[in-house]
Amino acid sequence: MGAGCSSAAPEAAAAHGAEAVTASGPQPGHVYLSFHRADTGEQKGEGGDGAAGRIRDWLTSKGYVVLMGERDDDADGGKKVAGVQQGPAQVWFHRMQRAVESCQAFVAVCSERYGTGAEAHRELQLADGLGSSSPGLMTLPLIPLWHSGPWPPPQPHVGPLLAHLERVPHGTRPLCRTVLEGVMGELLDRLQGAGVMPAPNAVDGAAAAAAAGRTSAYTADVEWCFQPGPQDPKEQDYALVKCYTRQLQEIMDRLSLTVRPTVLDLGGETYSGDLPHLVLVDAAAAAAAVLSGAGRPAVGGTLLLNKPHVTLRNGCIKLRQDQELRILSPGVVLDRVSVITEPRQAGGRVLSTNGELPQQRRGGGSTYHGGGGTDHGGGSTYHGGGGTYHGGGGTYHGGGGTDHGGGSTDHGGGSTEHGSSGTDHGGGSTDHGGGSTDHGGVGGGGSGMVGYGAVYEMGRAMVVMAAGAVGLRAFNCQFTNHGPHLALWLAAGATAAFQECQVEAPDGGGVWVRDAGSVLVGRSCHFQNTCGPCLQVEAGAGAQLVSCTVANSSMHVGLMVGSGCRVRADKCVVSGNNQTGVSIYGGATVELVGCEAMGNSQVGVEVREPGTTLTAIDCKLTQNNKSGLLVAQGGSARLTSCGAGGNRTHGVLVRGEGSFAALRQVTLSHNNQAGVMVNSAAKVDLVNCEAIGNKMCALIVLGAGAQAVAADCKFNTNMQAGMAVKDGGRCELTRCVVRGNKLPSEVAGAGSWLGTRGCTIDAKPVVARGGLVEGLRA
Repeated sequence: MGAGCSSAAPEAAAAHGAEAVTASGPQPGHVYLSFHRADTGEQKGEGGDGAAGRIRDWLTSKGYVVLMGERDDDADGGKKVAGVQQGPAQVWFHRMQRAVESCQAFVAVCSERYGTGAEAHRELQLADGLGSSSPGLMTLPLIPLWHSGPWPPPQPHVGPLLAHLERVPHGTRPLCRTVLEGVMGELLDRLQGAGVMPAPNAVDGAAAAAAAGRTSAYTADVEWCFQPGPQDPKEQDYALVKCYTRQLQEIMDRLSLTVRPTVLDLGGETYSGDLPHLVLVDAAAAAAAVLSGAGRPAVGGTLLLNKPHVTLRNGCIKLRQDQELRILSPGVVLDRVSVITEPRQAGGRVLSTNGELPQQRRGGGSTYHGGGGTDHGGGSTYHGGGGTYHGGGGTYHGGGGTDHGGGSTDHGGGSTEHGSSGTDHGGGSTDHGGGSTDHGGVGGGGSGMVGYGAVYEMGRAMVVMAAGAVGLRAFNCQFTNHGPHLALWLAAGATAAFQECQVEAPDGGGVWVRDAGSVLVGRSCHFQNTCGPCLQVEAGAGAQLVSCTVANSSMHVGLMVGSGCRVRADKCVVSGNNQTGVSIYGGATVELVGCEAMGNSQVGVEVREPGTTLTAIDCKLTQNNKSGLLVAQGGSARLTSCGAGGNRTHGVLVRGEGSFAALRQVTLSHNNQAGVMVNSAAKVDLVNCEAIGNKMCALIVLGAGAQAVAADCKFNTNMQAGMAVKDGGRCELTRCVVRGNKLPSEVAGAGSWLGTRGCTIDAKPVVARGGLVEGLRA
């Protein structure tokens, strides 16, 4: 093993470690981290990748006290004075033993060389035997965290102890090949599932990390994307060329004469005029322009940038609506450049009576049916079983009653949510809203239909980056498209990094990133004021956003991620969009860290279809016109330390067979309907959550197959009942508190079941029509 890295721990954390070591028996919220310093120790001094320190920071930020294992340095005189060590008088094994015995869980960071030293073997043996060979001590949960190397670990002293255990992460990629926060969400689930909760009065991890001069575990480092790459020329190798005629033709002429890295200085002027048609005179040009998947050249002419290592600086490129800027070469830099299309001269957009453009084609682009954020209340209104709930904070009518279809029909009070297309009948059993449907091949063209009849063109764009457009960097740029098409289109492996840029398209789509290998990185950017999606990522592409705004799509979704794509967003705001804030579908994976989805006309974030996953950490889903989070059609979501409050319907709505949500330390407050609603054979798992002040119940479990499991949660002071388990739903509570709600909880309908274990419920639940409440053994 070789742990080390404890010398870098904050003083406060070290103090907690010392206290834990001197205490007798396992201490609440204490976790022992065993690792190999050369693989996962600190980068400076130990040669590792720093993963162990980031794991420590993450767990500490969640309220845990993490004791780092250390290398056996007693042969050197025992001079270390940090981590679990108490001084040179104690030999290494005694220090390690006291540290392990003081912890509630043991996490083994299994890297390529983990177990090649004697320390890991001795630590694992102690952890494996603790409880069976130590009377009076509880069995210690042993959790393998797969960092790198083969699984199971091949070392003879490690593999037999770990191979049979369920590892984290559970997928095919180890920690070194995925995102830390997603794996940490799984680790948190394992810890809390084993009953290891945060320590009371624990040190704040973010403050401790800052005090130690470390970057927060949540911070995404994208700085390297904005620096010159290894293939880029040095600054002194660039030739400076100044343009002065204000004609686009001059830029074309300058580019045609370019034979070396060049900076074209536009002198702060606006350049416009005629452009030549892009003539595909050879097979290479044809492949780059058409087969790339970025459509055919614009009919009004193309400003073609196909020379590598060209910088456009300080000026404005004004295009007609039938013109385009097409970038097909690597190493391009846009510095303080504006690209805009001229507004239409007269008249509005022509729409046919059915809301489509004349002779609209459907190939290529994406068609968005109903916004996916369509949230029809999810059965929030139900009748009978001791009372009738009328949605939207409606009225509870006591006594007997008749069950009129469970959650199949939503009545009154704002509980019914009508989307742009499709109606959800039966509490989510039929779902016609869903994500995005991709019609046609990669090189398509055509149009996309937005909900409520507005149409924008997906087959062309104001700025096209395709084929060889790798490593483009844009700084302080403005892209404003007044046409009905896309503002930006990245295709066929194009990669771009935008810093402090703004993209707007009042009559068209914003940014479309598609095809495997295409990646957009945005930092401090604004994707806003569009008709179509502000940012759409499809067909295996990827994106990473830091401190960005995705806002004010007038007829569509803010951020749309589908078709197996992967997107991460840190400290971003998604707000004011006419439909869903973030729509995830088609097997996509999205990580949101410190983000806000607020004030969207439908749900804040939706996750749909099997294989589609959301990981959200420290996020806020608030003030949306429907639910804060919608998980449907077999999607899955994992929320940690998030808040869902003030939404017009539910805080979290999970519906449909195969749909699943795991909520950890989530606050669900003051929503217009339920804090959490689960129905139609969906499942939800809550740990250490709080649902307060909601106008309906804290938790509703509705319909056969719907399941909820909650541990260490508080369902208090809601306007109706703390819980409602109806029509075959099942709910299990462990160490939960249900107090101060205006109505007693209700368990009604054949097959409905509520099991409680060590709970405090101030009013006995109402049981009706075959429901069952059962006390479970601790």
